[in-house]
Order: sequence, then C-alpha cells, then structure tokens
Amino acid sequence: MATSKRPHYLGFIACLTLLLGSVSAQRPTNATVCDFYAQARYGANTSETQLKFIQNIVCLAFEGGSKLNNVSSEITGILRPGKFNGINIDLQQYFNGSRASTNVNNAPIGINWLDQGGTTPLAAFLAGESEKLALADTSNQL
Repeated sequence: MATSKRPHYLGFIACLTLLLGSVSAQRPTNATVCDFYAQARYGANTSETQLKFIQNIVCLAFEGGSKLNNVSSEITGILRPGKFNGINIDLQQYFNGSRASTNVNNAPIGINWLDQGGTTPLAAFLAGESEKLALADTSNQL
C-alpha cells in the first residue's frame, strides 16, 4: 500500500483555513477577531478582555482544556500526552528540562520552561478557577 508523502502540516493549514473562514463569517468585516470575541465572550471590548481572550486561546493550545466539559478529550494540547494516528505522543520532555532541547551559546541544554506548575495554572485559568493567568517575571514558563 502506498503512503502519502504529503506533509502533516497541510492538514493543519486546511483546518485553520476552515476555522478562520467560519470565524470571519460570524463577525462583521469591520471588526477584528479580538474586538468581536472580547465583546461576545466577556460583554466588553477592552484591552483587559482582549488579553483574556488571547490568554484563553494560548492556554487551550498548550493545555488542551482538560477541565472543560465542552472540549473533546482528544484535544490534549501541546503539553499533555496524546495520540496522533494511533501513536502515543508526549512533548513534555522538550519543555520540562529533562531533555537538552534548548540551544544556549551553541550548546544544547535542558531548561524547565514549565517551572510554575506546567499545565496546572493553565487548566485552572481555562476552567475559571483563577481570574487571571499570572506568572512571575522570573519564571521560564511559556
């Protein structure tokens, strides 16, 4: 059986195109995504609600929404173990310092990019258990 040589990112680009197409179909052409969804989701279009909207998107991409009822358990996010085409995938080793995956002065080293709790504060923010997503300035956390 022949396998496709098509790069895996093409499927992602196709999904993103469909998503952005449906997003733009729901909002007026004169409103940015942040303007429209900050107002729709939080009842106001301010810099604070736009920041919260973007933080939710980033948290969902990294954490996957493990505490959310309306998100499929198949959406694991970048920082939680998951499956792709039936293969177990776990990228945490690239973020938690256990693998020398960061280049510093031309040398590979391990840096814990999750030094403020990993996915725990992201999940709490997404679930509404914490009002703000606040990480210390001294943190490496993404």
